[in-house]
Amino acid sequence: MRTQIRAITLTSLATAMMVAAVTSALAEPAARKLSYYDFRRGVFALSKVETAPIVMLGDSLTEAAPWDELTGCRQVVNRGIGGDTTKGVLGRLDEVLALKPRAVFLMIGVNDISRHIPKEASVENLRAILTGLERAEIRTFAAYVLPVAASRRKQFNDSITALNAGFARVLAEHPNMQIIDLRPLVRGSDGYLREELSYDGLHLDAKGYAIWRDAIAPHVAQYCGS
Repeated sequence: MRTQIRAITLTSLATAMMVAAVTSALAEPAARKLSYYDFRRGVFALSKVETAPIVMLGDSLTEAAPWDELTGCRQVVNRGIGGDTTKGVLGRLDEVLALKPRAVFLMIGVNDISRHIPKEASVENLRAILTGLERAEIRTFAAYVLPVAASRRKQFNDSITALNAGFARVLAEHPNMQIIDLRPLVRGSDGYLREELSYDGLHLDAKGYAIWRDAIAPHVAQYCGS
């Protein structure tokens, strides 16, 4: 009988310890999932490149292209992050300035719309970005947000047009900055992004990137290696 009681006691104790362990594990907060934004910044921090004459700065549209290969300038550094916003670019601007670039090519804003960020907040973020680049005496080439294809919602294009109107006011405040307006080169007569220039209605395909590359080629040549 004593042996049975002892066995039952040990079993109960083991069960209690197991329950306590599970309860403790459940009580611990789950590890924070690393965002893609933080992942990309972490990878950038590993870079052995200390300086770069040219930085491509923006979201997935910028990230997707191997700019050094497309332009033939091996000193072009890509600092695009898929899903990034004007706030995100502003938050990592110091990392760009640390590269001491002579020229920055900026395209940002479409994700502000998809995340329903108020237009005026995006405009103020852009103003702060351009001011930071200007104070660092960096030549800035800023692009308007590109339209989307007709396969996307029309309202999305309307929001892009409104955001670009706000951006235009900010760009006018910086006369030393140069505007790269790709919109007339990529949209059709209906105002939408031409379907043959995109693989999903938003992101560019090879033909689309060829247009972008050719539009900035003279400026890249000017600053490459300088």
